Amino acid sequence: MNRRPRPLRGWCRAALLAAALGCSGAPRVRTAVVEARGGATVLRYDGAADAVYLRGTMTDWEPLPLRRAASGFALAVTLSPGRYEYHLEIHRAGMIEIVVPVGAERTADGFGGENAILRVP
Repeated sequence: MNRRPRPLRGWCRAALLAAALGCSGAPRVRTAVVEARGGATVLRYDGAADAVYLRGTMTDWEPLPLRRAASGFALAVTLSPGRYEYHLEIHRAGMIEIVVPVGAERTADGFGGENAILRVP
């Protein structure tokens, strides 16, 4: 009997893609910034990209797009106090790169890579 493979969803697809691309750890990107501004957490990516997505515990690992801004991409999210794991997906020229900001607290993602940790007081 020949079965058709079922499409992967959410974090599973991202983890398998990262493994296929040989990502042993998320590269450190100087242009990814997280800052608190007026009750919101702002994520910025100032590099070249076709699209940038946030994936993390705050989005249930579903992609949340950053919007184009003057110098790249940005997203403001209001988060409850707590600890969140996340990474950014940079889509460029048909490739996907998983990144975390430089200087971010990091943790193993369980698939051979890393996630950033965001603590909201």
